[in-house]
Amino acid sequence: MIKRFISLPPKTRGVILILVANIFFAFNMPISRELTPQWIDPFGLSLLRISFAFFSFFTLSAILKTGVKFTLKEHFILVISGVLGTTTNQLSFLVGLSKSSPVDASLIITVTPIVTMIFAALIIKEPITLKKLTGVIIGMGGATLILYVSYSGLFIQSGTIEGNLAVLLSCFVYGLYLVLIRPLMIKYPPIEVMKWAFFYGMLGSLPFTWKYVALLPGAGRIQYMQLGYALLFGTFTAYLLVAFALKLLRPTTVSMFNYIQPLLASLIAVSIGQDTLNWTKPISALLIFTGVYLVITSKSKEDMEKEAAQKKKSLSTIPIE
Repeated sequence: MIKRFISLPPKTRGVILILVANIFFAFNMPISRELTPQWIDPFGLSLLRISFAFFSFFTLSAILKTGVKFTLKEHFILVISGVLGTTTNQLSFLVGLSKSSPVDASLIITVTPIVTMIFAALIIKEPITLKKLTGVIIGMGGATLILYVSYSGLFIQSGTIEGNLAVLLSCFVYGLYLVLIRPLMIKYPPIEVMKWAFFYGMLGSLPFTWKYVALLPGAGRIQYMQLGYALLFGTFTAYLLVAFALKLLRPTTVSMFNYIQPLLASLIAVSIGQDTLNWTKPISALLIFTGVYLVITSKSKEDMEKEAAQKKKSLSTIPIE
């Protein structure tokens, strides 16, 4: 199976990796909401997730011997990426989720691809083509449709303004993180990059979160199982898959798979009897996957540079009469 996976085209491998990562993220949202703030403070859960991921990446790096030497400039990028992608992202998302509703949070995270696309254009000069922009908008439409129809007519407690703003902040810093760290993912082993990013993220988190690391009295086996999932699958495994996907896909493409999470949440609700299958589900799925396809197949910066070079070369070969 591994050999067959490796033999697949790079884009296909990247799509599979980021799809599986978002499946883990989709399950992690309701699980984290169950844990915070009833059983553990969001700050405590954030530090546990970051620390567990760092020590897991450190162990994996030692076993696989992926150690490399980063330049001072690259360490600076790792510090910024670690503080953004782990410390700020985890803290703002978990604090926001504890004060927001799952529906509000799911709607807010649909802005992540747009934010990522803008950061990618400003920082690494990725072009915002009409095809890419159309794909992002169509995907957002599909995610919004499934959330709106699934929960319209139901009494659902809305999140607070503070909670929603915290979730929005996590979207901005995660989008910036994807753009900043991608060049390092391409150049170095992703495991080594993630080890250092989470190391700096852990250092940045410790002063604010160390005293909150404890499950509240009364926590039972279910709560510890939920915590185990959040650490192993919702953080370490998911971030590992995202790291390898970033090596194969552009940042905007990776962020587009955030639109899969509301669809997965809806399908989970249908499977356990909390929701019904109606006409909006397949239409939303079609819109989401159409948007993802358009972004994946849109022209990258490298594609445009190759086309420009070929055009220039063809013009230079035209005989002058």
